Amino acid sequence: MSKRLLFFVDEGGFDDFTQLFLNMGFNVDFEGSQRKAVKLAKNNTYQVLVAEFSYNPEFRDRVSNIESLLATLESHSPKVKIIVLYDEINQTQLDQLKQRYRMDATLTFPVDEQTIKACVSA
Repeated sequence: MSKRLLFFVDEGGFDDFTQLFLNMGFNVDFEGSQRKAVKLAKNNTYQVLVAEFSYNPEFRDRVSNIESLLATLESHSPKVKIIVLYDEINQTQLDQLKQRYRMDATLTFPVDEQTIKACVSA
């Protein structure tokens, strides 16, 4: 069985770690659309999710951009390791999300290659 990693980037502005993940032996699905990421999560089993968290006060019924993705993975890949990348100005909203969903690691920007490699490997 091959190892699969879903790398979800919403706004970007940080290093693309796709090559690192490939070098670590993962089949990587890179997605910039939340809807497409949810579709991938429904159709595949992932060992790791690396997702960029963002908050927009205009979200009505959600705290963040990744809630639907986390909910989908909860049922389709229950053993997935969840690594969330975020801007520290959104700490309060991330803390709200952590009350509802499991996260294995949360990393503030800027994220360096060694740190993310250690989190994925752990």
